[in-house]
Amino acid sequence: MEVLVRGVRGSIPVASASTQRYGGNTTCVEVRLGEELLVIDAGSGIRALGEEIMTAGPVRLHLCFTHAHWDHLLGFPMFAPIFSPHTELHIHAPRTIGGSGVQAVLSGIMDRRYFPVKFESLPAQITIHEFEPGESFSVGSAQVATCPTVHPGGNVAYAITHDGWRFVFTGDHEWRPNATDALSRGMERFLEGATVALVDAQYTEDEYAVRQGWGHSAMDAWPQRAARAGVHTLLLSHHDPARSDEDVEALEDLVRRRFADLPVDIRMAAEGMRIGRWETGVVEVRHEPVPQKGQPFAMDDTAQGVLAWINVLTQELSRYADMGALLDRILLEGRRITSADAGTIFLVDGGGLSFAYTQNDTLFPGSAASKYVYVNAVLPLDSSSVAGHVASTGKAVNIPDMYHIPASEPYRFNEAFDRKTGYRTVSTLTVPVFGQKGRILGVMQLINSMEDGKPRPFTIGMQMRVNLLAAQAGAALERGLMTQALLLRMLKMAELRDPRETGAHVQRVGAYAAEIYHRWAERHGVDPDELRYTKGKIRTAAMLHDVGKVGIPDVVLKKPGRLNDEELRIMRSHCVLGAALFADGSWDVDDLVRDVILHHHQKWDGTGYTGSEEPPLAGEAIPLVARIVAVADVYDALCSRRCYKEAWSPEDAVAIIRKDAGTHFDPEVVSCFEEIFETIEAIRARYPDEASEQHAS
Repeated sequence: MEVLVRGVRGSIPVASASTQRYGGNTTCVEVRLGEELLVIDAGSGIRALGEEIMTAGPVRLHLCFTHAHWDHLLGFPMFAPIFSPHTELHIHAPRTIGGSGVQAVLSGIMDRRYFPVKFESLPAQITIHEFEPGESFSVGSAQVATCPTVHPGGNVAYAITHDGWRFVFTGDHEWRPNATDALSRGMERFLEGATVALVDAQYTEDEYAVRQGWGHSAMDAWPQRAARAGVHTLLLSHHDPARSDEDVEALEDLVRRRFADLPVDIRMAAEGMRIGRWETGVVEVRHEPVPQKGQPFAMDDTAQGVLAWINVLTQELSRYADMGALLDRILLEGRRITSADAGTIFLVDGGGLSFAYTQNDTLFPGSAASKYVYVNAVLPLDSSSVAGHVASTGKAVNIPDMYHIPASEPYRFNEAFDRKTGYRTVSTLTVPVFGQKGRILGVMQLINSMEDGKPRPFTIGMQMRVNLLAAQAGAALERGLMTQALLLRMLKMAELRDPRETGAHVQRVGAYAAEIYHRWAERHGVDPDELRYTKGKIRTAAMLHDVGKVGIPDVVLKKPGRLNDEELRIMRSHCVLGAALFADGSWDVDDLVRDVILHHHQKWDGTGYTGSEEPPLAGEAIPLVARIVAVADVYDALCSRRCYKEAWSPEDAVAIIRKDAGTHFDPEVVSCFEEIFETIEAIRARYPDEASEQHAS
């Protein structure tokens, strides 16, 4: 059995750039049962399904209706198979649907007053099967059970058991608080044994308080009931049409955090979700929406296509507050829309142009690229280089072949990188990135637009698209730079209290942690966009690991000698003091920051501390981000010179980290750390301590 979600909206379909990720179609679910095709409800999501299956020739399918409300029916008149005499369509519906049965319902919506073709005139071979809610029937070798639910006018839920697992679709259902009526008890029993349940969860608790009786559930009504029923994966659906992708995503994060202790995988349903048992043998949920998250709207050259792409891109870039993650995302998008093999973003830094981010699929894919991100190199802000020329003049440069730049141009190509690596730079497109009031922020340089495995020149159309990208990137970069500046000022205040918490130290720990996570996420197959987004949040969280020391008295914080027991207790309280600063959850990185601050002194063997009365955690009970920061922080402390010790060599520091794997540190995190050690050393070179800092206490 394989399930494909075709529509997740309630009430009315919505189509806009802000609903691309989760989809704007109303309810429709496709279920493949070997050679049998079963479809639940005919919301607007059924139209695309109809066009697809008509390409396969004669069609035999089963269409099951939950109830007669418009959003679950409106796609039926546009369902292409009903207009083919070669279609064998079996319609299943409760006998009481719409009060007069399913034929009356469908005839009504296809009345000549509303639609040009009457239901009775359809050429498809249609057979109607009516049942009493609660009865079961078979489709091929699959068993289909039904259950009445709480909804105005009535509704039935469906449970399909096939291929060793059970899929439950509730249709529209209202869980009332502490409900004990027969329909609610019946639904709880109906959920039992479900591997995956796709349920109606349109409202927040506040919304439900003023919409009781409307026939839809609050999101919080489901997780505990699903857990009691043994549901493995709970998909919340029937999204309010007013919600944007960002709204739905924020609600998903909220519900997942609120019920994180339950043994249920909770997600927001989305168009394009596939549920099945594939090569792993385990039922899993995969999501490949259009546009795919992290792969914004596929842009065409029409005005509408360009506008849609820009809208989605703007929303996508607004997700990133961390500069590293933002630069990575911008550069990836520039390469995507030009098929570029490589690229670099340079940022104006003082009187020069610094390498801010780089990618090269040929030379360093995945986390192997990270050490090049930390290259500490600066180009002059003049026309001696292509990037410098674009930054100083504010004009884009498109070069078909870097080895044949006309002698009349002021810039030249530095072939040193190609000679060193064996890479062949051919075509480049370099565009300026402006902020407000025309201030130059930097440039984006794309390298080798690829076609059939060979470099080709960047086209004029590509240049126009990249110019549009640069315009959106400029606004995002200014926001990112502002956020970064505020963060560094906060850390500077902490440094005034504790000279050991230098700007270079926190930059290194943040970068170490981000790159260790990158390697861990690659090992665990984390979605690339989720990896990028989380990596940025981890960098920020790690930089704030010791901010709680601002609450420690100077007599303890700056004591040069060994601390006594009471002083040690006070010093350890910096964990709970710092965590309390991020307790309100108003910033999307607050949860990670709180985990880092509170738990980065925990130890794998359970002998660490949080500075609170709570017993210490051990092993994987310690949040992953805290396990990562523990390695990053200790390594940097060992390699830093202090008034009470000399700096250790990197080799000696790594030996200590390796020795303490399995006692102090998570062994897998240590393994990831060692695998990216070249990147770790590149970070140390990028953020060196000043001489005065090295001697600080």
